[in-house]
Formats: sequence, structure tokens, C-alpha cells
Amino acid sequence: MIFPKGEVVHKNLSTSFTDLSALISTLRLENFSGTIEIDFPDTRGILLIDSGQIVDAEATGDNGSERILGEEAIQYLLRLASQKDGILSIYRLLPEQVILLANNLRCEPLFKALSTNFIHFDQLLTKLKEGKHNGFIEVMTKDHQPIGVLFLEGGEPVEMFTLPKNGPAVFGRMSIQIFIENVKKHGALFNVYGRENKGLSQEPVVVEKKEVLLHQDHESPQVKEEGESVPINLQEEKNLSGNETLKETLSLLEEFLSESERIVDTLTRKGMFLKNFKKALIEKSEQFGFLDPFAGEFDYRDGTIQLREEVESKDLVKGIVEALRVTLSHLEKELPQEKMLPLKLKAGIETFLAHHKGVLTRLKIEPFFASFL
Repeated sequence: MIFPKGEVVHKNLSTSFTDLSALISTLRLENFSGTIEIDFPDTRGILLIDSGQIVDAEATGDNGSERILGEEAIQYLLRLASQKDGILSIYRLLPEQVILLANNLRCEPLFKALSTNFIHFDQLLTKLKEGKHNGFIEVMTKDHQPIGVLFLEGGEPVEMFTLPKNGPAVFGRMSIQIFIENVKKHGALFNVYGRENKGLSQEPVVVEKKEVLLHQDHESPQVKEEGESVPINLQEEKNLSGNETLKETLSLLEEFLSESERIVDTLTRKGMFLKNFKKALIEKSEQFGFLDPFAGEFDYRDGTIQLREEVESKDLVKGIVEALRVTLSHLEKELPQEKMLPLKLKAGIETFLAHHKGVLTRLKIEPFFASFL
């Protein structure tokens, strides 16, 4: 993958004088999100960091023929960085941009070095749309200089970044159409990468938008300006449209997710749950539009859910449970040696159901949680 270079934090640090482990500890305290690029004469690698935690990594040989990913790559790069003759560079990105990269890191090449001299770019996009393609397209000039990367979900362009000659990479889905038109106009080479199509429903959930938000004390309404989002944060005791059912549901979901996170991270390592859960949110966002991390409507972090649009409680629970199901699937593939993980996770959910049976039944959401078992 062509990786974006974000805002420069440190550049060209020598491994002879830099302790990478200590540097990562500092970045963790700063809640840093971005990348650490590691360059040695015969090896190149990158660590993807979300909110201070290493969520994925890639290491390749000098000619790109050898490639390792995930935990193996993380440990390899940490060992390698303790040697001399290497260079470290650190670039800041947004957390959702890091997760986008991690979610596509395992895509496999489908077509290499296609040229607009022989293939119409818009026709290729149409074909990928018909096939509900998940993956990305690397775009390069005709002399193989990288221009940018276009990401696809269900065949639809969802995000992109371009690589200017100077300065950090530029992300922005609003520029996708202009990017496509420029490729068609000036010509380019491109590589197409894909991952397994999960066969998700292509019908997004329509999220109803409310224009009036009531204060919790019900004294006076707060009129929301057009385009403005007011987050729900239970710790701040904000109540979206006076919806007590949604408030109760959010509280249950926070406990549900935080307990799942505790179980997974205890059996694996800290950050493993959140990494895979965020990947799952992207995959399920086609079916549950409010889960799209790039739309900014839903976020889970540190045991707290923030929701910026009103969603039916049943849809919210169903979406979260489905995302957790995909999360477990990812974990089982990434950590096949952890045979107890699915058993302990399901046991934790059974305990949760038993403890909250009365409330879950009253809110009519118990079947959605139970469907995970």
C-alpha cells in the first residue's frame, strides 16, 4: 500500500540515538494517532498507531518481495529499531484515518500497473461498483510516481488521499469526483487491491434527524442550527430529544462493550479489541449507516459511547451486536491460538444478559443481544 505521510512530528531520527520503545511510550501518553515509518538499508516498515496504541504494522524487504503483517511485523520492527543504521519518521494522522489504513492493510493485489492508455478509469469504477468491491486503488503517474489512493466500500468511493509534492497527505471524500476527473483527463497507472466481500446489505439505515433538542430539566428547548451536531455523552448527562429509552440503551451498550473490551484485551493485549471493533464498524457501516466512523455519528472509546444523531434503540443495539460479531471473527482469524477467546466472550455476554434481564426485556432489546450467542 502507498501510505500517506501526515503532519510531521519527527523526521529522520537515527536509530543509533533513538529508543523506539521509549518514544512509543511517550506517544501513548500523548494519545497520539498516526504512523511511525522505519527505514533500514534492506527493510522498510510502518507502525500504525491509534490513540497511543499500535494497532497494526507492515514490514517489507527492500524489493517488496517479502511482507509480514500484524503482531509478527510489530515485534520484528521493534527488534529491528534497536539496531544501528536505521531512520525513524513520525507522522500525525486522525484516528479514523489510521483505522482506514489498518482496515485495508491485508488487501490482496488484483490488478497491477493498469494504464488509462488501455482501460477507461470510469469504466473500471463502474465494474467495481457492480461487484460491490471492497478495497482500494493506488493511482500513479505514468512514470510511476504515486498520486494518491482511492478507497472503496461496497463498490462506492468512500475516502481518498492525495500526495502533494510538499506537505502532508490530503484526505477528503469531497474531492473524490475531482480526483477521478483528473485521472481521466491526464491519464495514470493504477493498482487495484481487494479484500473479501462480506456480502453486506447495501441498503443503509436512514437516520432521522431531530431539529430540537430538549434540556434534561425540560425548562426550554435548544434549537439545533442546521448542520450542527450535539453529542450524547452519558457522563455529561445529555439527553437526546428526551429519549429515556435511548439513554438506558446507551448505558447498557457501554457496559456491554467495555466488558467485551476487558475480556479481549486481558486475553490478548491492550488495544486489540478497539482495533478490530473499529474495523468492524467500517464493514458494517453499509448496513448500519450511523456506525460509519467517517460520518462522525458514533464513537466508542474508553468505555464511553458518543452518538451525534438520534437512532432507534433497536437499530443501535442490532448494529453494535453485529459489529461485535464481526470483531470476534477478525480476532479468531488474527489470533487462532486463543481458543478460549470466543468462549470467554460469550460467557461474559451470558452474564450480562442474566444481570440485566429485566431491563433488557422491558426495552424489548434482549433478543438482539441473545442473537450473539
